[in-house]
Amino acid sequence: MFRPRALRHLLKTSALRPLPYLLLIVFAGCGLGDSELVDCRCAPDTSALLFPHCDNVDNQTARSDATSPLSTQVPDCPSGQQLFLLERIRPESVLANVRSIFQAQPETRSPEQYMDQFAPDFIFTPDAEDIDLHPEIYDADRDTLWGAEQERSFARAILDPERIQSARFTRWFSASRDERIPSEDQLNETFVFPYEVEFVELAAATEGDTTGTTLNIIGIKGFMEVDLVTPTVENPVWTVKAWRDQRDRASAKFSWGELRAIFAR
Repeated sequence: MFRPRALRHLLKTSALRPLPYLLLIVFAGCGLGDSELVDCRCAPDTSALLFPHCDNVDNQTARSDATSPLSTQVPDCPSGQQLFLLERIRPESVLANVRSIFQAQPETRSPEQYMDQFAPDFIFTPDAEDIDLHPEIYDADRDTLWGAEQERSFARAILDPERIQSARFTRWFSASRDERIPSEDQLNETFVFPYEVEFVELAAATEGDTTGTTLNIIGIKGFMEVDLVTPTVENPVWTVKAWRDQRDRASAKFSWGELRAIFAR
């Protein structure tokens, strides 16, 4: 938010200004305060405590067309505490951010920040076996098996602190081991790598269990290809445009495709 020199100046002069003045500086850019200052869009998960005006606003307002160079993309008003993520000036930073969001403390896992990593026309392609296993989720008659709206619903479920206690990534993209394929125009880059993740789910207690909840371990393992894109090379802002999943048939663990199907119910 602040450059080091500006931050030092702010701290040095803080003793000369009242606290409300400093709070105004910090929060003005986040859209906190009266509705006239808000520069974010009300979303279903927006915190009404931080953004009272979102209590009585239709949060299903259509988004602007992100593909138009003339459009202004207004971010969602956050749901609460925000996680510090890497700037998306490099494609690998987006992959790191996705991992960071999943592994974050429950109170800082944000569906809005998660969806910021994805392009508006994002498409997820599950393994063919997962399509056969879950035809009620992956309808082969649709043009898109899984798009941005389905991903948003999945994010709300998988990042819900009342459903998932924690996540641990034991294998993810590694620059020293995995393949990356840049396009000639440098606006697209494909990453190919194996993954292995373990989620701890908070499940309903069985009959006779007095603890209220039980812990259910969900392991996923497989291979993925991810296409990341940026609108320009000069001012890059990378996002995930396509994600192709492949099961590890030598493993009994689930895949990303099956995990999405489970949490889409």
